[in-house]
Amino acid sequence: MFKLFVGATIAFAMFTSPVAAQSRQEEVADSAALGADEGSPLASVRDALRSGGSGPELVVIPVGSSSTDGPCTPTSDVLQFDGGYRVRMCYITVEGETGQARAGVWASSQSGILWFFSRENAEVLVKVLDGCEYNGHRWVFVAPVTDLGFELRVTGPDGDTWTHTNEAGTTAPTRSDTSAFRCSGAVGGGPESAVIPAGSFEMGCVSGVGCSSYEFPVHTVTIPAPLAVGKYEVTFSEWDACVEAGGCRHVPDDAGWGRGNRPVVRVSWEDTQEYVAWLSAETGFEYRLLSESEWEYAARAGSRTAYSWGDEIGDNRANCDGCGSRWDDDRTAPVGSFAANAFGLHDMHGNVYEWVEDCWNGSYVGAPSDGSAWLLGNCSFRVLRGGSWNYPPWNLRSASRFRSWTGYRSLNYGFRVARTLTP
Repeated sequence: MFKLFVGATIAFAMFTSPVAAQSRQEEVADSAALGADEGSPLASVRDALRSGGSGPELVVIPVGSSSTDGPCTPTSDVLQFDGGYRVRMCYITVEGETGQARAGVWASSQSGILWFFSRENAEVLVKVLDGCEYNGHRWVFVAPVTDLGFELRVTGPDGDTWTHTNEAGTTAPTRSDTSAFRCSGAVGGGPESAVIPAGSFEMGCVSGVGCSSYEFPVHTVTIPAPLAVGKYEVTFSEWDACVEAGGCRHVPDDAGWGRGNRPVVRVSWEDTQEYVAWLSAETGFEYRLLSESEWEYAARAGSRTAYSWGDEIGDNRANCDGCGSRWDDDRTAPVGSFAANAFGLHDMHGNVYEWVEDCWNGSYVGAPSDGSAWLLGNCSFRVLRGGSWNYPPWNLRSASRFRSWTGYRSLNYGFRVARTLTP
């Protein structure tokens, strides 16, 4: 069961943590609560959300864009849960009117929400529950109180999607799925990731700022499918878990700066291959390094400037020799110390150079245009991107490229991971 605490303008939904699937009695009670009359706390929350404009505004899709025989198609991410779970929902009436879920109340304890539409008595309770200790999976509980047709999509932080549909005119049954999202082992689901959308971009020095011959010719690259990219550089804590489990042999020195959530340093490209192999086996997902083009696409996050935020380094936006941070030219900063870019990624500029998968080539002549790693050239050297805590701002540009021997370990070198998402 759950309780609603309603203030003048703020409402929080709190849920108890399950150790097993809810009983049928609890499901019925949840459904009854959702269908409460206008004098109930639920109605007050609904009214507050509608009057306050909380959540995305209703999007009305023209009649005829969906059929009343089946579900509609969600077109926008409405809310992101704690833990990286994203929910989209659209609805369709028996008259053929379609639209998107409008707003919700968020509960961080179990990543739950209450959806509200533009018509009365059309709410759907969605919970993404942490049942990892129960059956090794996070699971989804859905309690709709509506005869709308709808399609609900819940996407996990690694891109796995769970769906639930209902036909217009039929009250949807409550549903619990105790195996919707798999939990991982030692590293708690793998590094926290952001889903990067598919798209095309111009790779190379398009800003005209500080260009190098290594950064030409500028060429179009298409990233054909979304991928999950670590929000942060791999940390000492994550690396040490690999060492403890026997997946990584090398124990890097932290130079006295501290381990924990600082980016792991003094790891070679060869070392990173041990880590991604271990992480893949541990989680059941296929992790890897980014390709060089994926890295630049992720770092730019739609920008064409020298840095994702503009052509000037600014002040305290990154960690480098001349970035204006308290760690400049002294040591690494804890990951996430600076604002994320538009894709939700931190430290793409500065902190540590990041190994990518590609062999070294001195220009982009003959480079792949499909987002894949370039595995021709001088493969005893691999590419590093992003600059470092003791390098000047020029090296932090989105287009800047560096190289090093695959077995070399440096206080400047770290990495982040990626995962190709299945459809």
